[in-house]
Amino acid sequence: MRHPGPRCARLRAGSRAKGNPVLKLLIGNQRFSSWSLRAWLLLQQLGIPFEAQVLPYTRPDWGAAVRSLNAAGTVPVLMIESFAVGDSLAIAETLAELYPQAGVWPADAQERAMARSLCAEMHSSFGALRSECAFDLFRDGAPRPLSAQAAAQLARVDRILAGAVEGAFLFGRFCAADAFFIPVGLRVLQYGLEVSPRARAYIERAAALPAVQLWTAQAQNERDWPPLGTSGKPYHRAVVSGEDALRLARHWADSWNARRLDAVLELFAEDAVFVSPKAEVFIGRARVEGKAALRGYWTTALERITQLRFTLETADWDASTSTLLVVYVADLDGKRARASERWVLEADGRIRYGEAYYGASA
Repeated sequence: MRHPGPRCARLRAGSRAKGNPVLKLLIGNQRFSSWSLRAWLLLQQLGIPFEAQVLPYTRPDWGAAVRSLNAAGTVPVLMIESFAVGDSLAIAETLAELYPQAGVWPADAQERAMARSLCAEMHSSFGALRSECAFDLFRDGAPRPLSAQAAAQLARVDRILAGAVEGAFLFGRFCAADAFFIPVGLRVLQYGLEVSPRARAYIERAAALPAVQLWTAQAQNERDWPPLGTSGKPYHRAVVSGEDALRLARHWADSWNARRLDAVLELFAEDAVFVSPKAEVFIGRARVEGKAALRGYWTTALERITQLRFTLETADWDASTSTLLVVYVADLDGKRARASERWVLEADGRIRYGEAYYGASA
């Protein structure tokens, strides 16, 4: 890989000669992309001129499109004229160089070091909290119980946010540290998490910022994400929260109840594996591998079952393992039994492994 340093130097020198460089920020969908929000908020709040372009997760070539600009395959990506800078922390440092008077970092040297330290901590830590409370701008705020690890991480966030200057930001004036921590603060509101009064006051101030309100307004157009797109294929991030998991489970149950086998099969990856005692009854083996084999199994089953009704009870989503547990009552030709299925989902929301369990009569 060619070292990018000289190209950056030429770009900055040329930009200064012409005035400020033309900036374009490539971001993911605003409902879900907290890392995109960090870079966008920094630019917007500091008044740095830029253009934002959403790369929708619904694009079938999303990964390839992002990797063509950022080899890491992640957003946000800052385009400085024809040069791409990936990663939110790198974007913050680049903006600090291009706009030294904008206030990306605090003016005081000690506070500047502390702000950088906090940004690096957010960048590398809080994995359990982010996993269990996936960013969803329009989640309804229903309380979410946390694991011990995530609860400890929330306590650390609480201490950081509670240390903000009263009535202001983490270091008095808004800086990169605020841009990095505001998204996790918004998660507190999304998931009904308990924090100290000082931390909550900071979060409420942040949520009321015109820039955050603008981001939210722009995300309104993305609010209703059904489990399937108009093409009949799952969205790139079809399941990012418990609500999305429940919609997926409802779509699965409705498809079975309507005997729409193609709609059921669309939820499974091409190389999916499914294990069920019912498969052993209908086709002589419990383990079914591949979508073609699944079609054969379920076609045989539907030919023999006159009455089929699945009544969904609950869907339990574990973001840390991309696993969805569906609990329901299966009524097959008048024989009712409690049942559950455990699905492991791919990144695009399709089921790559499923296993069915049948219990007592219902």
